[in-house]
Parts: sequence; C-alpha cells; structure tokens
Amino acid sequence: GIIIGTGNQNTIDIEAGCPTSGTAADICANLTLGGYSDWFLPSKDELNEMYLNRSVLGGFSTNLYWSSTEDEDFNGWLQSFASTTFQGVDSKAHTNGVRAIRAF
Repeated sequence: GIIIGTGNQNTIDIEAGCPTSGTAADICANLTLGGYSDWFLPSKDELNEMYLNRSVLGGFSTNLYWSSTEDEDFNGWLQSFASTTFQGVDSKAHTNGVRAIRAF
C-alpha cells in the first residue's frame, strides 16, 4: 500500500514474506520504545507526512529513509530527508535509514 493507513499492513506482509531478521520492516515490527510495541515501517505517503512534519517530530538526519511501499520485487520506495523533497526507488539490497511510526 501507498496511502496513509497502509504502513502497518505492509509491515505485516513484509514480515510474513521475508523471514530475514534486521530488515527495515523487521526492525520496526520488533521495536519496543516508550512502553509501546506496536511500531511499523511507514508507507510511502506516511513517510512523506513525517518529512513534512520533521521539525515537530525531530530526530531525523538528512539521510534517505525506507518506506514499507514496494516498487517491485527488488526495489522499494524511499524518501530523502535532505533540504529538498525527493521520493524514489532503490534496491532493497541497499542500506538506508529506518524510522518507525505507530498509529494513535
């Protein structure tokens, strides 16, 4: 899924289809932070909302961050948190930033 509200299901689907530990989705799905354990990897649109509100949320670097939205079997969507808005695709084999989100 791409739209807001699909990141959690994307993360569940990634976890079910990829047993490899340490993936972006796995890191988020297994995160316990602040007493919460319902974290997930945001969808492409959820990640963009995080970018738009980065000054309020804080803690971002100017790196590229993975979303849970797949482009195709070997590529996924990501977003730059540098000074310009950029969303694009990258090989899932590459290492990029991860930022978990939760619904509330």
